[in-house]
Amino acid sequence: MKIGILTYHRAENYGALLQAYAMMTYLRSLGHDVSFVDYWPKYHSDYFEVFSLKAFMRSSLKSKLAKLNRLLLMGHTLYQRKRTMQEFMSTQLGLPKHPIYTDRNLVTEESYDAVIYGSDQIWRKQNMGGVGFDDWYFGSDNVRTERKIVYAGSMGKIDTDAQDDSYIKTQMSNFDIISVREGDLQDYLAKLNVSSTQVVDPVFLLSKLDWDKIVIPQCHKGRYILFYNLLNTQESILFAKQLSRQQGLPIYEITKKTSVFSGKSHLINNASIGEFLGLLKDAEYVVSNSFHGVAFSIIYEKQFYAVGMGAKANRVESLLESVCIADRYIHSHQNVMSVSEIDYDKTKSIIKSIVDKSKDYLLKAL
Repeated sequence: MKIGILTYHRAENYGALLQAYAMMTYLRSLGHDVSFVDYWPKYHSDYFEVFSLKAFMRSSLKSKLAKLNRLLLMGHTLYQRKRTMQEFMSTQLGLPKHPIYTDRNLVTEESYDAVIYGSDQIWRKQNMGGVGFDDWYFGSDNVRTERKIVYAGSMGKIDTDAQDDSYIKTQMSNFDIISVREGDLQDYLAKLNVSSTQVVDPVFLLSKLDWDKIVIPQCHKGRYILFYNLLNTQESILFAKQLSRQQGLPIYEITKKTSVFSGKSHLINNASIGEFLGLLKDAEYVVSNSFHGVAFSIIYEKQFYAVGMGAKANRVESLLESVCIADRYIHSHQNVMSVSEIDYDKTKSIIKSIVDKSKDYLLKAL
């Protein structure tokens, strides 16, 4: 079967690229001809620009100075990070240098037997340039296919008004079958009389052995705490420091922060995808305010803590509840002592069950 995947396959962050890789790899393991529907409009590419002249010119004097300072101090690191992400897109996802479809009015040149929409937050309302909802991700006729399947669709934080509800309910009729990643999204759609199934994120469709194929082993000596600091929240920073003091272990922090004055000797700004997985795999503990940081901690059976996600916590809390380890979401850095270790002998069977159900959904959908 010729299958297209429509997702955030060019987003320059670990989670987006890894879930795209997982879906592609799993479908190919089933014998399908798989490629990405290479839609990446300008509002997406603009978001990941290291330096935007247009945004710079619109900024206040204070903001201009801050942007210039950031570029002068960290420009090389930021461009290097961008190159590592784009290299993964080329070598592992098979994407051309430039996206094929950048205009929302275009129609795909090729047709597919089926297109899988998701995962990631494809149904998020875009605040960039007043875009709003993007019809491409809601099963519009821009994509030529006989069957439209949603796998682990997500909106992130659900914050809709009556007009949004009407749009979403109407657009859901474009799909032949729908599954979502979060329980609260399933509940929201049910209120709109839209039926859906809850499934796991695509990264769970691959095993540890599958992921080990792209891991780049790290040469760090000794035990350490990996802090995947995507959101840069104060609560998660305080928690990581407190855990470090308690355990007497150094912190290796993967972050998008660009300050060179952080005072940290293990600040990692430009790890490749393989290095990211290697750092997580070898860590003694993981602290994360990222959904996929938590997901890979579960896959690699790490002792981990999800903390400091605020209004974005629903994604992680839904995942943790589904695998019966809801206590891994920490609401305060002061609770570092209150959580017992995860017994993966107990959780593995639960995880296997929901992964098997998710695979069964996908097979039946196809």
